[in-house]
Amino acid sequence: MEDGVPRISGIISVVQEGRFRLSSDDGRSIPFTLASHATLEPQDLPSLLAGPRVLVSYTAASSPNVFVAHEIAFTSAT
Repeated sequence: MEDGVPRISGIISVVQEGRFRLSSDDGRSIPFTLASHATLEPQDLPSLLAGPRVLVSYTAASSPNVFVAHEIAFTSAT
C-alpha cells in the first residue's frame, strides 16, 4: 500500500446493483458500494460472483462499516 490507499483481497460473495460483499482472505465479510468513477460498472459485478479472487482499493463511506470501492483488480491466489 505504497500510495496510502487501503486494499483488501478476497472473493465477491453477494452482488446487488452497485453494491457487493467481499469475503476477505482473513475471513471477514465486508460490504462495499461501487464508486461512480470505479474501474468496473455495476453490470460487471455479477460475473465476479464467487470468484475469481479480486483486490479492492477502497475508502470509508459516511455510513459506519460501509466502504466505497474505487478499483477492483484480479489477483492470483496466495
